[in-house]
Amino acid sequence: MRPAGTRNRTFPQRQETILRAACEVFVRDGFHAASMKDICSAAGMSPGSVYRYFASKDDLVRAMIDSDRARWMAAMDALPAGGGLLAALEALAELGLRDLEDRGFLNLWVETAAEAARNPGVAVRLHDSYSSLQARLASLIADAQANGSIASTTDPGTLSCLVMAAFDGLILRATVDPGLDARPLTRGFLDFIGRAIGARTPARGASSAPRASAKKTSGRTRPPGRKARR
Repeated sequence: MRPAGTRNRTFPQRQETILRAACEVFVRDGFHAASMKDICSAAGMSPGSVYRYFASKDDLVRAMIDSDRARWMAAMDALPAGGGLLAALEALAELGLRDLEDRGFLNLWVETAAEAARNPGVAVRLHDSYSSLQARLASLIADAQANGSIASTTDPGTLSCLVMAAFDGLILRATVDPGLDARPLTRGFLDFIGRAIGARTPARGASSAPRASAKKTSGRTRPPGRKARR
């Protein structure tokens, strides 16, 4: 059945409808087993309409990567000016915690990483996404080094890469262990990062991190049925 109101939606709304449908199908079937026919059916749109927005499954995968990058960039843009690196990491950890608690996201993350290993186009897009996020985090680290709030003198680019790699490891661990309690792990992740960079003050942790930034960035393309936490 066609979702109500699909015909009257704007171009971005239709794109979002298709991406959400693609997420649902990719989580259920995997990238390679999923078909554009299944995605059209899940979106409640004709193949001709869907192909106006996305010419292939590869286009959909790249669009999902772009959507996730935009979500994280928006979270960084929403960080309070002058709040410091630890406060920034706490706010970002809260957003990351939502990912760790979202089984659909975890499955999509693994599918995307696997696809990047065999698909050069997806690999380039994922690399670009990581590079832009890492550069933004490196800027925060450089500021913290300059104002003395962290003791580490390691290159900010190297530190930002390590922080992101550590969180990727948490994602992979959560993927293979559905019973994992992500919240204490996120608390431990913040403590671990704080000690590694020589933070002058202890991090509060994701359980007390402000949720305002995450609310402003709730536009991640999620599998249908998952609502943003309040």
